[in-house]
This record gives sequence, C-alpha cells and structure tokens, in this order.
Amino acid sequence: MYENISTPKKVCVIGAGLSGLVTIKELLSQGIQVKCYEAQTGIGGAFRDVGEGGRSYDSIELTVSNFFMAFSDYPPGLSEKRRYWTAREYRNYLHRYAKHFHLLPHIFLSHEVVSAEIHQGRVMVKVAGPSQEFSEFFDHLVICSGNNFLPKYPEYARDPIFKGEILHSSQYKNAEPFKGKKVLCIGMGESGADTVHEISQVASCYVLVRDKPNVVPRWINHFTNDSYTTYCFYEMGKNGLDRFMKFKAWYYLNFDTKLSKEERLIQQWIYDRNSFIGKFLTKNDIFIEDIVSGRLQFLEGEVKRLLPDGIITDKDEKVEADVLLFNTGYRTCFRQFRFGKDFSNPRHLFKHMLHPEYQTLVSLVGWARPTQGGVPACSEMQARYLALLITGKKALPEKSVMYHAIQKDKQYAEYYFSDSKNIESLVNYHDFMPDMAKLIGCKTKFFYPENLLLTFKMYFGSHLPAFYRLTDPNPEIRRKSIEVIQSLPIAYSLRRVAAILFFTILFRVPELLGLYIKKALYPFLFSTERHELEMGRKYLPRKTGNQKNKDTEKKALPTSTDMTFLNVRKSQE
Repeated sequence: MYENISTPKKVCVIGAGLSGLVTIKELLSQGIQVKCYEAQTGIGGAFRDVGEGGRSYDSIELTVSNFFMAFSDYPPGLSEKRRYWTAREYRNYLHRYAKHFHLLPHIFLSHEVVSAEIHQGRVMVKVAGPSQEFSEFFDHLVICSGNNFLPKYPEYARDPIFKGEILHSSQYKNAEPFKGKKVLCIGMGESGADTVHEISQVASCYVLVRDKPNVVPRWINHFTNDSYTTYCFYEMGKNGLDRFMKFKAWYYLNFDTKLSKEERLIQQWIYDRNSFIGKFLTKNDIFIEDIVSGRLQFLEGEVKRLLPDGIITDKDEKVEADVLLFNTGYRTCFRQFRFGKDFSNPRHLFKHMLHPEYQTLVSLVGWARPTQGGVPACSEMQARYLALLITGKKALPEKSVMYHAIQKDKQYAEYYFSDSKNIESLVNYHDFMPDMAKLIGCKTKFFYPENLLLTFKMYFGSHLPAFYRLTDPNPEIRRKSIEVIQSLPIAYSLRRVAAILFFTILFRVPELLGLYIKKALYPFLFSTERHELEMGRKYLPRKTGNQKNKDTEKKALPTSTDMTFLNVRKSQE
C-alpha cells in the first residue's frame, strides 16, 4: 500500500488527534517509519469527551461542515448531505480513517512524551509509558498536540477575594451543575456560544466580552455557512469583502422587512464593525436568540476587579455571580521541549510549521487555524509537504528566503486579522491552501474547458480540500475528488452572484490595470480614503519614501499614519 524508500527515516509524532493522524498517514505513504505517542487512552485529541482528556461536551456540534472536516483522500460518501457532525460522529470518522489507512499499529496510547531535546543532529525523546519510562532517538520530531493544550486564565482570576467557583470552559460538560445559580461567562468563542446558551436556559446568565463577536449563522438559506466559503467570494480581497458585507448588512437592515430580531442583531453587529474579515468568525449563532429574549444578559467590556460576590467592569458596573466561567481559550506549552528556539508563536515559523534553523528536524502540524474552512484541510497540506521534505522529494527554500516569507506572512496576517491579533495561529484559508499547494506541487487550475461544470463549481462552489487532489497521481483519488466537487450544490443565488461579481470587478479590474479607485466612485458604504491598487496577491501597506531607505531585511510594518493600505497582489508563479 505504501511506497518504500531505500533509507527510511525514523519519525516521532506527538499526539493522535486529527493533525497527528493525518501526519502519520502522509509519512507512511512516503515509506517513512513512524511512531506516534499519545498521552491519553484513545485517539481523537480535542474531540474526545471531557472525561477522557478531550474538549467535547455532551451537546457539541461542530461549526465546520462534514466536507471540510474530512480529509481530502477520505471524504464523506456522496449520499451524505452537507451538514454538521457531532463530536461523536467526528470521532467515529477519525477511527474509520485510522483503520482504513492502517494507522493504529503505529500509535502508542497512554504514552506521554515528557521531554525532547536535540542531540548530535537527532531528537531524543523521553517517554513515560504505562509501566516504565524510556528514551528513544529519532531523525525527526513532529509535534501535533495542538494549541488547545492548557486552559488560559486572565491574571485577575488568581485573586482569592472571589468566594464563588472559578471554572474554565475546558471543564464544561453540561449545564446541570449551574442550575439555579448566578453565572458570569467571561469571553466567548465558538464553543463558548454553546456554553452560554445552555447555561442561560437553567440559570441567571451574563456574558462579558471585550468586543462584540463576529457572528456567522450556522445555516444560511438552508446551507451550512461554509457553503459560502468560495473562491469567488474571497477573490474580492479584504477591502472588497469588508465593503460587501457592510453593504449587505445595510441593505438587510433598511429594506428586508422579514428580517427576524436575531438576524437584525447579527447584521447590526456586522454593519457597526470596522472590518468583517479582520475579526475571527464565530460560526455559531445559537446564543443570539437568548440575547433577544432576555435570557442572556450581554455586556461589552472587561473585568476591572473581582469582588467576593461578583465583579466590577471597566464601566463600573457590578455583576453578581456565584460562578465565573472563563471562555478564554488555551495557551500552547512547550516546557518539556528543550530546543533553544521559540516555537510558541506559529507566525515565527515557515508556514506555521518549520523553524529555519532546524529545518525538518522539529516541526509543528496543526497550528494553522483558518477563520473559514477547516483545520483538518490545513493540517493535511502541512503533513503532505513535510512528508515530501523528509524523503527529499521536495527541498526547503534557503534560510534567508524562509525568514523573508515568515516576516511577509506575519505582516499580512496582522493586517488581515486586524481585530484578532491575539490569535496567532489564524491563517486565511484562501491564501494558505494555494500557498501550500504550490510548495507541494498540487496547485490546481480553475478552468477546465472539457468540463465546464467542474469549472463552475470550483469558482462558485465551496473551496474544498478536494481541490488539491485533482493532480494526484492516483486516478481513483482524482475521480473521487471530481465527484465530490461536482456533487455539492452551489449556495449562491443569482442575485448574490451578481453582487459578488460587481464587487470583484470594482476591486480587481483597477488592480489589474494598475489604476486608482477615485474617491468619487465610493458611496458611503465604501472607504472614503483613496486606495491605490497594485499587482500582487496579498494586501500589504506601501512604504513612504523615507521608509524605503530603511533596512529592507526586517520589512517592518509602518504605522497607519505613515502610509495608505494598498491591495498588493502577491505575484503568482
């Protein structure tokens, strides 16, 4: 089943979650010897139940649909409609995937890697097994333990003055323990949206957030929200996307008389936001109905200090609470790894996975989190690339090129995700996937004169992981990928297609021609500043004359007072 290489490399993979499993599979497919050490008693990573060391509570339903959560070479059956799997269903999928590709013999459960260090060009890992501790040398180490590792609390949570319970969302299983209590939920991501909704049904519940969440409904016109994660939509670029979403919100708020109270609140938040795409998308709207009905009290601000029976906000509002539940995310911890280099910020790594000084000796897979699309797709592309690098079928760029790419990608991410700078693993799916495909050698084309249906689906249909199997050497995988792409319906109406094409032409044609968009062309829904558009893939700021003379190696991002943001498209080779 797997091809052999003359001198197989020996690779250690840490973690048997979704990223670990796809990494094992891709390494094995290139004839590489793999051992995976998993600290818990089963595979699945964060999708294991809370009681089994995972992050899955009883009612969890994923916020990414099945065709984005599945790996490209093992998609759901064509008879299965696009929908959201539960955590249990996804665990079952991962088990089927592991069995199908014969991964289980390479996974050692209840084996925790307690330390790892580089020794004479190899990696020595120390492992604590069920009965003994031992050390082993490997040619390469791949860390796939994920960034949902250690619960993150704000500093004030350590203040002993509060006499109630302090919990983290990682401990949440169901709302039963909160019945009849006063609960203050601090922070809210996608899983936090479920948490506050469930608690508000049985308790007096407040939620306190720094900024309004950027909510995308799970279902839009009976389609999963990622049905709209299309090439054509994101081809508008950041400026186009932001203006389009603001225009759409303005239109709904002023002309859609059938808009529900819940939908009106979501659209109002979008309209009030400076940048729609600059904030991480909360793809879960279940709590909105609770705000509208009054079951959930929504507060915007921060905790100023704790009290014995609650908190004081930065607006000097008092909120009484028996329980403080922190939906404040997780932090990555690499304390057991002694490499001499910092791997904690993925934006300091080449494609969120490789340090230029260590090349493939130590790598991360699973630290690329798309704000749209799915983590499995990004992890799969990283694993495919890593396997080709280890076998020597692909070569890394020169160190200087890697450092330059890291700095360029970091600047772009900080600009693109301007309102979510604290989430350092964020990537733009529609840039990350083609970039990785170029490195792998599986970059796809979007025009097929012999198959116009495929062409239409690739531009207006979901930007699926299957796109990057259309050049696979295995004809059966190519055939299945085409079937998957062509089988899924397009979510866009003709009216929406027309609007997207209008915004694309408005923002792309001047760009391609090297023209200015004059202020006179912008009604109130657009930016009032003049935007100069140049060739290149990504949005990056243009430097002023003084800045051009500075050290070009650092490529420092100028302040907004020194420059005007430009739409610079990254040249495509």
